[in-house]
Amino acid sequence: MSETITAVILTGIFSVIGSYIANKAISEKKSREDDIKAAQREQRQQDRLEAIEHKLDIHNGYAEKLGSIDVSMAAMQKDIEYLKGGRQ
Repeated sequence: MSETITAVILTGIFSVIGSYIANKAISEKKSREDDIKAAQREQRQQDRLEAIEHKLDIHNGYAEKLGSIDVSMAAMQKDIEYLKGGRQ
C-alpha cells in the first residue's frame, strides 16, 4: 500500500512540475511573440513619424520660398506704382 501511495505522490509531483515547465515555456513563447509585435508596431510608428517629418521639412521649405516671393512681389508692386507715378 505504501508503494502505491508513494507512486501516486511522485506522479502528482512530476505532473505539477511538468505542468509548470510547459506553462513557463508557453508564456515565454507568448512573451517573445508579444515583444516582436511591439517592436514591429514601434518600427511602423517610427517610419510614419519620419515620413511626416520629411513632409513637414518640404512644407517648411515651400513656406520660406513663398515668403521670399511675397517680399519680391511687394517690391515689384512698389516699382510698378513708382513707374505709373512717373508717367502721369
